[in-house]
Amino acid sequence: MQTAFSIRNLLVETKNKTLLAIDKLDIPAGCHTAVIGPNGAGKSTLLKALIGLAGKGEITLFDHAVPPQLKQGKVAWVGQHGQYQMPLTLEEYVRLGVQNGAAWPFQTASKSSEDITELLAYFDLQDLAGKRIQTLSGGERQRANIVRALLQKAPVVLLDEPCNHLDIRHQHGLMHYLNTRQNEFSAVMVLHDLNLAARYAQYVVLLDKGGIVAAGTPEEVMQPERLEAVYHWQIRRIDDGDTVYFGT
Repeated sequence: MQTAFSIRNLLVETKNKTLLAIDKLDIPAGCHTAVIGPNGAGKSTLLKALIGLAGKGEITLFDHAVPPQLKQGKVAWVGQHGQYQMPLTLEEYVRLGVQNGAAWPFQTASKSSEDITELLAYFDLQDLAGKRIQTLSGGERQRANIVRALLQKAPVVLLDEPCNHLDIRHQHGLMHYLNTRQNEFSAVMVLHDLNLAARYAQYVVLLDKGGIVAAGTPEEVMQPERLEAVYHWQIRRIDDGDTVYFGT
């Protein structure tokens, strides 16, 4: 399997604390990876490190240095806190994903316009397209943030807690959309919901205290005893024949 991100000797430190220490980790391409672990495990720090925003180490993307590929638009980003202060409508905001230095007013190719219409409809935003981004709810803004990133058509999408503010329907809608586009891009996402990770991810990285506890398929990594040791809480694995759930 091809590797998307290859990490060697990554170290992220503050003055008094090690936030992340990873000797070796390969994140596969052609599938979606969930990064899980308790609060403070280093999940968001890992995503930032992948694009050079934190730490020192040897990180490549598709066997090449990361910074030039960032400039080429090969990585799209969905952060926990989008920037919504711009005087834009929702549609103008998501169109930022297909603009490459275009002048105002935005001029978008017809194919991109079709993509915009399709994604706005899929994420239930079509009726909000003309509203100012600042006036929308947290969940509506988050969906707009996701659409903006998807419109970049990058081969890699990083999502830091993308299900924040989303109701259960839109959480599963997002995960389903990602899985139907595996042949188009690879996603690396921080998730707190173990059930979403188990159901939709093909690869899982479990972090705790800034280190890797396990990495592999959900079946390999998400063993109840291992999860209990990391989360310090009783966790049961429930298999109903169609879906695996994790509960207490």
